[in-house]
Amino acid sequence: MSTKRRVLLVFLLLGFVSLFADVVYEGARSISGAYLAELNAPAVAAATIGVGEFLGLVFRLFSGYLAAVFQSSTVIWGSTFLGYMLTAFSIPMIAYAPSWQSVVALYILDRLGKGLRAPTRDVILAEVSESIGVGKGFGIHELLDQLGAFAGPLLVSVLLTFYGYRAAYSALLAPGIISLILITTAWYIYPSLKSTSSRKPQLAIRGYSNSFWIYTIATSILALGFMHWSIASYYLKEVRGVLSSAEIGLIYAVAMLVDAIVAIPLGALFDNIKLKTLLLIPVLIPLYIVLIAYAPRELLYLSAIPWGIVMCSEESIMRATIALLVEPSRRPLAYGLYGLVFGAVWALGGYVYTALLAEPLYMLLYALITSIIAFYLYVVLAKQTKNS
Repeated sequence: MSTKRRVLLVFLLLGFVSLFADVVYEGARSISGAYLAELNAPAVAAATIGVGEFLGLVFRLFSGYLAAVFQSSTVIWGSTFLGYMLTAFSIPMIAYAPSWQSVVALYILDRLGKGLRAPTRDVILAEVSESIGVGKGFGIHELLDQLGAFAGPLLVSVLLTFYGYRAAYSALLAPGIISLILITTAWYIYPSLKSTSSRKPQLAIRGYSNSFWIYTIATSILALGFMHWSIASYYLKEVRGVLSSAEIGLIYAVAMLVDAIVAIPLGALFDNIKLKTLLLIPVLIPLYIVLIAYAPRELLYLSAIPWGIVMCSEESIMRATIALLVEPSRRPLAYGLYGLVFGAVWALGGYVYTALLAEPLYMLLYALITSIIAFYLYVVLAKQTKNS
């Protein structure tokens, strides 16, 4: 098989790995807050899952650092495989968790798995997608990813309706195992990465461009005002009390479908107009809060549209931006640094929203302030990169 075909095959395999892994994780995330409410957990438990996002992003820094230190294809592939393995087994174990504390711990373990795999997987993905355009490559990957993210919540909603929580979580073991088979196959086909042998490793935090740090700060402020789904689902069931757990799972499935639909167009737009694409995202977050907090029951499904588009941007063009701003030898650590800052403020934002759940107007004002600041910084970044 020619090198070009092997690279293309690995690119597609990585997409299907994410597809099946997202059936597992997104299926579980769609009912995370509702399940915690079912277990009579306090609201802070839903926000603590957001801490799992932060810890997972600390692991991104660790994973990126190891990859940068060793400049080893084996380390990059091994970290990616281990990360997917943690997700494949931790989520189905929730079916047998004896308390809400252990449920939260297993969700956090899954996020540690994502932290291990995300920077190294993105290094591989950036390399194998160069021939088709990085924005489009990440967009296609996100499309496959979100097909799984749509199927997972849909599967969980059906199983939850007819069989209950234990069956819904247990069934997620099968797609998890498939994801491990696929990542092993990709590793076998493309064991040696060009980026690990092209240059001496670059480990210093200093030396990244101002554009990289402006981007990291802007995107983190955006995340500060973006409500995590575990909190949104808890809010809809426990505070507003307008939807069942299955209905909340279906809204999440619709959001994942929206994410899948816009993934490739958003990636293609990024390849054409670059960082100006980011200006679309801050507008959507206040709209999402308006729908979650004020929309009547019949219109709550519309909240899936802005939430799905923002999530798509986080998983596609926001990752592609790192590849645009950072040279290949620095990317592993750059993804880790970006993820650490991003995850810290997203977790913090979750606790802010938890404190504001009883005051929807304050939630909206908070979303507006963070979105306006992020929008301004994206404007500065777009002008800076255009002139450089």
